Amino acid sequence: MLSSEKVIVVGQGVELRRVLALLEEDERIVLAGVISWDSQDSPGAVAPQLKEIEAGSRLLGCSGDLPALLLKHGKSVVLALPRPKDRWEALGFCRQSGAVLRRLCSRNAVIAPDTDLREGAVVTQGCLIESTASVGVGALLLPGSRLGIGARCGDAAVLDAGAALDDDARIGDEVHLGAGSRVLEGRIVGRSALVLPGSIVTSDVEPGTIVSGSPAEVVERSISIGGGESPGSS
Repeated sequence: MLSSEKVIVVGQGVELRRVLALLEEDERIVLAGVISWDSQDSPGAVAPQLKEIEAGSRLLGCSGDLPALLLKHGKSVVLALPRPKDRWEALGFCRQSGAVLRRLCSRNAVIAPDTDLREGAVVTQGCLIESTASVGVGALLLPGSRLGIGARCGDAAVLDAGAALDDDARIGDEVHLGAGSRVLEGRIVGRSALVLPGSIVTSDVEPGTIVSGSPAEVVERSISIGGGESPGSS
């Protein structure tokens, strides 16, 4: 009989329910409970999903309680956050708290054996990751998203449903690809950029910009970019 591993889910918003469903797929994982992530945008807010969990006695506390809860329930943590900014902040906080970020992959995802799938990455249903692709620390691939051969996805990046990186395309840390968007072969999307839904990136995108359309064009350049090394790096 396989031994079970306890994990704490750090969650907020719509992503929480999806991650809990993924955990139920894996008999090797036991949910210790959920911690509500307090983002800078909405400190102290509790999402409806968390209220339901609290009623079921699975809510352990808020993000400030994480260090103590790691001592009680074990070091493994899964991120259930839908926004790159929140995932990036949570990566740093988890590192400071001594957490071990756990990868989580759906049984229905197709992942090449030579994929570089890094700690804390979450790969959901129907995703396709082809040979020699790389998925960064704490990245999130939502249903039906795809990474082509040699594609690279940065830390805390989010690919919404149906988003795609063609062969050798690259996106930086904290990038957000909207639903159904696509980065063509060899193109680069810089750190903290936002590609709006349905857009086709045919040329490189500068860091901190918002692009939209087919081909994608810049609509805003005012996104702030955090500095420093990835909080997920060792």
